[in-house]
Amino acid sequence: MVLLWLAEEGLEVKVERVPPGVPVEWVILVQIPSIVKVNVAIQQPKGRVDVIVVSLSVVIGPEHRDSILKLSREDRVVLASSIMRDLIMVCGDCAITIQPSLEDPQLINISKFAYTSSLTREGLMSVLRLMANTFTLIVTDINSTLASKGLYRRPPESMVM
Repeated sequence: MVLLWLAEEGLEVKVERVPPGVPVEWVILVQIPSIVKVNVAIQQPKGRVDVIVVSLSVVIGPEHRDSILKLSREDRVVLASSIMRDLIMVCGDCAITIQPSLEDPQLINISKFAYTSSLTREGLMSVLRLMANTFTLIVTDINSTLASKGLYRRPPESMVM
């Protein structure tokens, strides 16, 4: 049903092969059109037919990472904490991680569980919009912090985050 809804919405999808030993039944990658294309994974954990997980992983691109590393340790912690706080305010029931640490944010992952017993097309599209908005929020938080420290450089059109 999920694939049908995504196709009806005209979204680009790709069914991924699950590597052996990974506790996931299936994975669908979805590209959400936005200012830049946002890639989201929809997966069903092994043995959990009652739930799907919608996840967004944001890798800090090289240009942003170089600028973030010019911040003091304290400013990096403030930036990562600000991102975490903003994400929790937008999605209080999302699982959010910043890795490897608040002092060195390189990867930000946001995951939201959707229970299949109440899942609708509208509900799935709402979760996908939420993921696209969290991507924009992360980029905005990073750019505004870098701008306030005089470190913002307009990224090239093929921006990677």
